[in-house]
Amino acid sequence: MVIVRYKGGMGNQMFQYAFGRQLSRQLDAELTFDPTNLLYRNNGPDFVYRNYDLDVFQPTEKNFLAPPAVLAPIYDMRLKRFSQAVSWAVTRKLPVVKEPHFHFSPEVLTSAREGAIYDGWWQSPKYFAGVEELVRHDFRFSREIIPVSRELLTRIESSNAICLNVRRTDFLKVDTLNATDKEYFLRGADYLGRKLSEPRFFVFSDDVAWCRENIKLDHPTEFVDHEHKGFKFGNYMQLMTQCKHYLIPNSSFAWWAAWLNTGTDKMVVAPENWFTDPKINTGDLVPEEWIRF
Repeated sequence: MVIVRYKGGMGNQMFQYAFGRQLSRQLDAELTFDPTNLLYRNNGPDFVYRNYDLDVFQPTEKNFLAPPAVLAPIYDMRLKRFSQAVSWAVTRKLPVVKEPHFHFSPEVLTSAREGAIYDGWWQSPKYFAGVEELVRHDFRFSREIIPVSRELLTRIESSNAICLNVRRTDFLKVDTLNATDKEYFLRGADYLGRKLSEPRFFVFSDDVAWCRENIKLDHPTEFVDHEHKGFKFGNYMQLMTQCKHYLIPNSSFAWWAAWLNTGTDKMVVAPENWFTDPKINTGDLVPEEWIRF
């Protein structure tokens, strides 16, 4: 058995899942997930809590040390010592392998072993090189496009659609994550607008109102409101994957929307500075064919 710890939002969980898929194949071992860190509810006052979100996809590997549906109401009581005891009971003092740094660590794969909990973000496609088709298969959406989005989907599919994703609300609260701004999106949109014929921008964001006020482009632009978000924003991501090109922020959610698109001629613009902290090496974060601004 190989165990991967979940933490963060949907995009982060997708990286952790994909990493686990690699370990499972490499060790020919059952893949299991530890949801305790994800569901724990006794962190600091400004902590952004997440839930298990990969149920927006077709049934994937859903072996857990303990089911999230059982743990969530226990942690929601926010009884710190009791929650800590529950975490201890679930993980049973299993050894933990920590991600040594943010960029790709090949030694983690070469020294992989069963019976340990792997704790990290694992944000590099190099961690799941060779199992890409398995990952794509597992990340098939579990729900059809919702009725309100069907005409929007038709407009996306019938145009040279560029997904422009803006991430603001929670990132503005964390200095390290506040790495993109209005100018980045305008420069990236101008670049793609000059490179592509008859582009049409579809703006997806957690702050659509800000985008309407600030993202003014010289090309047809449609702002995608949250009536299209669907279950856990799964419909939003599914619409994003149907665009032909991408201008993404430093967001793993947008990263995966761009990666899941299999178009052979797609262009993806991603930020050069994924974090404001220059000591964090993000050289392995995006595929080599993507363009960094």
